[in-house]
Amino acid sequence: MVAARVPFWSVRVEGEDVSSWVSSLSLVEDDRQADNVSLTVPDPRMAWADVLMEGCRAEVDLGYTEPGQHALMLRATLTRVETAYPESGVPELKLKGEDKSIEMGLTEQTRLWRDTTLGAVVRAVADPYGFARVEFGLTPDPEVGREHQDGKTDLAFLQDLAGRYHAKCFVELDENDAEVLYFIPERRVVTLRRPETLVLRYRQGPVSTLHSFSPSFDASYLDRLREVHDLDDEGSTLGTASAPPPDVDTWPLPESARARVSTVDWRRMQALHAAGTRERRELQRALAGPRPAPGQVARDQAHLDATSDVLESRRLGMSARGTTTGTIWLRAKSAVVIVGVHERFAGEWYVTNVTHSIGTGGYKTDFSCVR
Repeated sequence: MVAARVPFWSVRVEGEDVSSWVSSLSLVEDDRQADNVSLTVPDPRMAWADVLMEGCRAEVDLGYTEPGQHALMLRATLTRVETAYPESGVPELKLKGEDKSIEMGLTEQTRLWRDTTLGAVVRAVADPYGFARVEFGLTPDPEVGREHQDGKTDLAFLQDLAGRYHAKCFVELDENDAEVLYFIPERRVVTLRRPETLVLRYRQGPVSTLHSFSPSFDASYLDRLREVHDLDDEGSTLGTASAPPPDVDTWPLPESARARVSTVDWRRMQALHAAGTRERRELQRALAGPRPAPGQVARDQAHLDATSDVLESRRLGMSARGTTTGTIWLRAKSAVVIVGVHERFAGEWYVTNVTHSIGTGGYKTDFSCVR
């Protein structure tokens, strides 16, 4: 008999332990937005709302009570305090906190950079916010001839740059629980972020952890190489580098299905699989081919290559949402392997969003992923 696991959370606000005040929490990690936490605090004695204030710093540790099964997941600044006084029942506070990157989203800036590099721009923007360090990972560092921050917040500006250069910009705690700003290639996030890959199993007996999974194919999720032929600042011809043919996502017809259907249906399945594989190859090659881009003057070939690349996480046009038994090891910006579903949806996915929820219903983790 498997022993019941007891969910654990610890919430400290300005160093004070308020865990016993909290009745439930939801922690969200996202690969393009500030990570955040929502806390529910019943206030039957009409006391807590006067001392839990916006602007305070909170630390959230969650997981299970066993040693090594919980961890500090987020340091956050409280940005919203909402109190409800119901006609009947207990007054209640709803608190929301967001990671350190939210500090960069409070005021708009107007600045101009000339003749520098993208790394220098990112570090200059991040410097006033006191991160433990800034990890910039684009190599070579793209040159910036002219970049204007025209009335955007620092957070919006960095996210805009990340989008243009196929990078991810986010704040995360490192192995020493220090807050680090990352501005690194999307491909590096997909392939190198985590030392281990979590496996989630659907209907696999006692080892099953995946409660639900809803995948789909959508052409809008395919990212395509920009095909550009133009001139640089010196008048020399530039062009997008030739790329290998796009991957086509196909899968074998599982032999195990033969035992689950009639002989007639098995023959139909074989015919449909052969025809579907052929047609899908043609469709996906057409959908994933290079996308012509409007003519423009590029600074140099390196800049053209940096902004024309494809997103590694969206090569196959698939997206999915799922729910699993609560686990601190499922993190945004990591890979997860799905087992026990149809062949076309089994395998490795890139996780874009994770929500950890602990309350009266126990601990569960919802996630979104793409590939």
